[in-house]
Amino acid sequence: MTLVPSRLLPLSGNRSVLILCLLVVAFISACSRKVAPVKPGNVKVPPVQEKPEKEPAVEKKLDHSIGLLLPFELNTINLKNAKAKDIGKADLAIDFYQGFKLALDSLSKNGHNYKLQVFDTQDQETRVVNLARAASVIDNDLIIGPVFPNALSTFSEFTDPDPSKIIVYPLAASLPAKVENPNLLMLNNTIDQHGWKIADYITRTYHPDQVNIVLVNTKKTDDEKFSAPVRKYISGLSKGKFQITERPNAIGLQSYLNVSKNNLVIISSSDRVFLTPTIDKLYQLSRDNYRIEVFGHPNWLKATFLDGAKLQALKTKLSSSYFVDYKSPKVKHFIAHYRDEYGFDPSEFAFKGFDTGYYFGRLLEKYGNNYARHLTEESYKGLHNDFRFSKDSKAGYSNDNLMLLTFRGLELQPVK
Repeated sequence: MTLVPSRLLPLSGNRSVLILCLLVVAFISACSRKVAPVKPGNVKVPPVQEKPEKEPAVEKKLDHSIGLLLPFELNTINLKNAKAKDIGKADLAIDFYQGFKLALDSLSKNGHNYKLQVFDTQDQETRVVNLARAASVIDNDLIIGPVFPNALSTFSEFTDPDPSKIIVYPLAASLPAKVENPNLLMLNNTIDQHGWKIADYITRTYHPDQVNIVLVNTKKTDDEKFSAPVRKYISGLSKGKFQITERPNAIGLQSYLNVSKNNLVIISSSDRVFLTPTIDKLYQLSRDNYRIEVFGHPNWLKATFLDGAKLQALKTKLSSSYFVDYKSPKVKHFIAHYRDEYGFDPSEFAFKGFDTGYYFGRLLEKYGNNYARHLTEESYKGLHNDFRFSKDSKAGYSNDNLMLLTFRGLELQPVK
């Protein structure tokens, strides 16, 4: 039993051949009949028209230009004889691009116009430096990418901040060290936010006298990154009313549980060798009349080795910035549209690409070149997550929306 909700089976057909075609199309046209292509350096901007309102005038452009920086790594692929395994490294970029483009196509049906330029970062530092200095990139109204921490760090270092334009960091969950850019917008939630979500739920849901909190933390670097905010926020939100017992492993864990209270066990590790016996032990203790609720690391969502039945018995809860309700009419419509356009089912990155494209495409259409002034005002209910942004004067924008999932019917579902 896997942690991830069951996905739809892919349609028949050779996806590799289709992807090869899409790679060629992406860099010949960079857009569909609805999203007009543009050559680097050829974007003509009409003069600014003054508005009587106090807010700066919206630049009346026929098209909104977007630069999409993704790691296709076409420089390593021979399109003449490439096989599926050769182009697998481009799956993330292709799927995100296809979802993003589909969003702009959907908006274009209502008369909106966009110029989408697609750039291959090639996952190479020199290439990223060149893109950061290229007018064809930085002159866009909006820049999406790069998607990896090292590439973002390099891009930020060689790009001069423009307060009227935003750089969207769409996929990674952590910022690279020393990157402070007030124009940076992070779509994914940080590990600090995940720690806060767990702490907020615990302090709002339970009374300090009725629960026993045990934090299982190996003290390894990655585990401590999750444990630290959990400890900090539980203490801060409850003003010290909740006490936490911390253990390095599951050895002798029974002696730290309370048979008369609800035991909230927070496990900061996602390592298979450590996690499997720990869950097995807790499951056995729950069958011995201990009331146990488990809170896990967000990486558990991709841990296919975990037993869903045991996690459900332990009332396991996981924080997540990604959840797709396949029963939703909006999701069904998107899947059907995606299948019709590309011939196979959307991946996680296709969903993320669509939500990113739709939110920012709509924002550009509504506010034009003043869109950055309204990021904290405009929320969005997406297919995989909702967007609601707050701004830090140094670190830029972050998405405050985060879900808590639990098991119902052996499937992960949002906590109600």
